Amino acid sequence: MSKTFSTIITLFLVLALISALFLIYRTTVFFGKATTVNTTPIALENSYLFASPLQAKADTQEMIRITVFLLDGRGLGVPNIPVTLQLSPSVKINNNNNSVTDDSGKAVFDLSSSTPGQYPVSAKVDNKELPQKVKLMFY
Repeated sequence: MSKTFSTIITLFLVLALISALFLIYRTTVFFGKATTVNTTPIALENSYLFASPLQAKADTQEMIRITVFLLDGRGLGVPNIPVTLQLSPSVKINNNNNSVTDDSGKAVFDLSSSTPGQYPVSAKVDNKELPQKVKLMFY
C-alpha cells in the first residue's frame, strides 16, 4: 500500500506541476501585455495643463511649452482628442507639435510672443474649458 500511495502522490505532484507550467505559459504567451481601450469620457476636473517655463523673453525666439493632459474619471489618459488653446492675439503657437492627445492623453504646444506682458492661457476640448488655467509672462 505504501508503494501505491507513493505512486499516487507522485502522479498528483507531476499533474500539479504540469498544470502550473501550462497556466504560466498561457498567461505569458497569450496575455503578455495588459492593454486597455479607453472609451470613457474626459473628466475635465481630472485633466490639467501646465507651462514650462512660466516666463520667457518677448523676442519670438524663446518659447514656453504648454502641456495639456486629458484624463478620464479613473485618471487614465484619453487619446486622439483635439485640444485648442485660448490665447491672447499677442501670443502665437510656434509649431503645433501635437494638438491631438497621444496615447497618454498629452497634447503639447510651444508659445512665443513679441509683445511683453502677462497672458492667461486655458485649454478647450469639445468647446468645454478645462477648469485650470496658467498665466505666462513675456518680458
